Amino acid sequence: MNILALFFTFLSATIIIYLVLPRILEAIKEFNQKRAEKMATKMDEMFVQAKEKKMVFLYVLAPFFLGAIAFLTSPQEYRLLATIAGGVIGFVFPSFYIKSLAVKRKKKFYAQLVDALMMLNSALKGGLSLLQAMEVVADEMPDPISQEFAILIGENKMGVSLETSFDRLYGRMGTPALQQFISAVLLARETGGNLPVIFNRIIATIRENRKIQQNIETMTLQGKIQGFVMSLLPVAFGVFVYTSSPQYFDTMMSSEIGKNLLILAAFLQIIGTFLIIKISKISDF
Repeated sequence: MNILALFFTFLSATIIIYLVLPRILEAIKEFNQKRAEKMATKMDEMFVQAKEKKMVFLYVLAPFFLGAIAFLTSPQEYRLLATIAGGVIGFVFPSFYIKSLAVKRKKKFYAQLVDALMMLNSALKGGLSLLQAMEVVADEMPDPISQEFAILIGENKMGVSLETSFDRLYGRMGTPALQQFISAVLLARETGGNLPVIFNRIIATIRENRKIQQNIETMTLQGKIQGFVMSLLPVAFGVFVYTSSPQYFDTMMSSEIGKNLLILAAFLQIIGTFLIIKISKISDF
């Protein structure tokens, strides 16, 4: 009787898995496909060549790969927790990496904006039109600002209005300094303002903002160092005590409550470090 019940239980579980598992796998595949399409489009905007199939493969492989590494390298008692943590990190890492590339590109664009405005200023004073001046920037400046101005010029040649092209540029590289530049150009086109004078004011504003940013970074450096030291101090103290007198950890490591408290302490430590970094970080964007 028990064998018959076990057989029907196994048969029921097999049928359920056979019916449900393909749908779960299909849902996971569709979800990864959408994420990959979104990130591939984002990378195309950053002029990073990435095929959509490779992006799907990365999203599928990364959680399993990092989860397997965590499973193989972690102690047996923490293997399940480490595997889950590795899978979560693998799930988040591709999006985080691509987002960091976008932030890096924006910072580089912002750093080049003053030189581009000075080049535009000189070209306008030399008698060139605005579009011709932007062509000079696209030809003479390095990436990414040359790529973005080349897109502006290409869209304008295909009949896209300058306002629409500027909106798209701001959507990709949105910074307050770029907003000032766009507003100045569009306003000057409507009212006939003196663009070289306006550009000189924007350049002066950007330089002043950079000085303020440098002063803020200098003043927050002490807090960043303190946060770094306070984040490492508990870990260093724990390692020192464990290596010199491991018996102090016997009670903590041998009881379930002690292990849970250690996991909670590590989790809170990570959150505290993240909050310190977040509070100390002041961005231009």
